[in-house]
Amino acid sequence: MSKVNLTTILFLIIFSFGNLQANRLISYQSVYDIDLDEERITKFTFGKPFIKQANGELLLDWYDNCSSWVSNQRMNLVFVNSSGVGTITDIDYSLNENYDGSEMTFALQVTENNMIVERVNGKAEKNKKVKVMLFGNKEKQLEFSGDIIFPHQHLKDIISNIKQKKKIASHRVYEGSIPDKFLNVSTFINSKTIKVEKKLLTSGISNKFWIVRMAYYDENKQTPEMELTAHINEQGFVSFFKYDYPEYSLKMKLKKVVLSPTSCD
Repeated sequence: MSKVNLTTILFLIIFSFGNLQANRLISYQSVYDIDLDEERITKFTFGKPFIKQANGELLLDWYDNCSSWVSNQRMNLVFVNSSGVGTITDIDYSLNENYDGSEMTFALQVTENNMIVERVNGKAEKNKKVKVMLFGNKEKQLEFSGDIIFPHQHLKDIISNIKQKKKIASHRVYEGSIPDKFLNVSTFINSKTIKVEKKLLTSGISNKFWIVRMAYYDENKQTPEMELTAHINEQGFVSFFKYDYPEYSLKMKLKKVVLSPTSCD
């Protein structure tokens, strides 16, 4: 049984910072249903179990802390392989990132069948270099080049490209869900736009979504770790995700979103 790739969290965070309206982000809570993409044609390896079923739910809670953005996220997934063996995975992730993208703290915990398989806290600071301090079982210090960006800046760059009608972009992003690494992200923005059912959106969220396709590469590899398709509007909100891993694909469809008022001046 293949466990959930931790990069899943990274890709969600990159796109989940809420609305950009009058240069202000709006706090919100959203819920997505997760299902296996049964339309994908999977190449089976003789004698090797493959994922036959997958379903779950993703909850995102973002709010404006008046000097930073804070997120508490949880993903619950159930996998069943072709041998009938099941795995229940829970991923909890928290992030606090300064407005200017100069500092972020994060905490990650992953459990499988109620057993902790990953737990790490960290802090990253961006100046001439990006310095990362990891605590807990993975205590270490890392240093990356100064062109590495955090999720908030990545989101702003994606939105800027949409508004400027730029179709191709590339970034180097660190956000902590893979504590030891950053990823190279190649992005293609389709000029085609789509809408979702009005009943899924609340007042204040634009119902015009661009199809954005991204490939995520490990620094030393030529083939992507995974590819992501997201339906994203100019406010930075995503109504749909599709993750293509080598062995399987997951679809995440919006079920509910609620905007949360803030009192920041």
